[in-house]
Amino acid sequence: MKARTVRWVVAGTALVASVVAMSPVIGAESQDAKVQKARRTLISIPTLDQMTKLPGDLGPLPPVPIPASNPQTPAKIELGKMLFFDPRLSANDHWACATCHSPSFGYSDGLPRSLGFGDEKELNRHSPTVINVAYNSAQFWDGRAATMEDQATGPIVASREMNSNPQQMIGEITDIPYYNEKFKEVFGGPPSMKNVGMAIAAFERTIVTGETRFDRYEKGDKKALTDQEKRGLIMFISKAACTQCHNGPNFTDSSFHTLGVPQEGPAKEDVGRFAVTKDQKDTGAFKVPTLRNIAMTAPYMHTGVFNTLDEVVEFYNQGGGPHPNKSPKILKLNLTESEKKDLVAFLKSLTGDLPEVIPPQLPPRS
Repeated sequence: MKARTVRWVVAGTALVASVVAMSPVIGAESQDAKVQKARRTLISIPTLDQMTKLPGDLGPLPPVPIPASNPQTPAKIELGKMLFFDPRLSANDHWACATCHSPSFGYSDGLPRSLGFGDEKELNRHSPTVINVAYNSAQFWDGRAATMEDQATGPIVASREMNSNPQQMIGEITDIPYYNEKFKEVFGGPPSMKNVGMAIAAFERTIVTGETRFDRYEKGDKKALTDQEKRGLIMFISKAACTQCHNGPNFTDSSFHTLGVPQEGPAKEDVGRFAVTKDQKDTGAFKVPTLRNIAMTAPYMHTGVFNTLDEVVEFYNQGGGPHPNKSPKILKLNLTESEKKDLVAFLKSLTGDLPEVIPPQLPPRS
């Protein structure tokens, strides 16, 4: 049986799509011309199997980057894990980091939008996964935290999240003999907000996607993906032009884009990245998330508006939603029903094993 031929993006092993993915955006018309040019080229599954390099630098993850200011140690990771699951870091002993970033829900919470401190009313945004945040160049949907250490402490003091008074919380942690001893062991001194953030960040750097079937395929095992998943990969790097933003080993360029995602939840409007940069071009822009383990982290988008990957693909297929500041990279894709199914099948091949994390038994207050 002959392999099915798909008519989009490649000339031999040099993909036009790689140029599309990495080129700067000049304007909507120019971007559209690049995408349409890429779609006119031919690729088949045998050609894909022969490629030694995929466009957009797609490939296995490199080692986790560790900052020199916060080196990993087993004791620090274990302390960070304990703090990650401890609700006593919140003002009412009810909310832990793991409340909104649970291993059971792909290190999110399975809700469209997280619940707020105290009244448990919906917040404005979906809780982003912690998986692979170690590779992010900025944290949160709007990129307001530059480091994982800042990200770790931000929700602890945020009034609508864990709502802790830093001094009071650190005092309570210090009064727990186990924590007092562990902080001295790991950091050489008593608990502090800085060291809480460093410990939690160290733990979060261990929450990394293991080898996926896509990784095995890219390394040379051409049977690791089914023909449908390979057709989906061809869609990903060609007609669907996903590598424009979802490129690199972590399947994200860590940029921010306005897609016209439907606004749901309590907020009438969410300006996104603009709140951080005050640059009008960032109005409504949100971070491009990793696609690794994406099948585990529903619902999707910063508003949690889509329940399935099929809905997400259809949203992109329609060219996103209406927004005066929509990214020129977001165009109608005109995918067929079978092409959309192929693309979703490929996305599911990006699931890898995660480290087994069992919630710890928390230390008593005395």
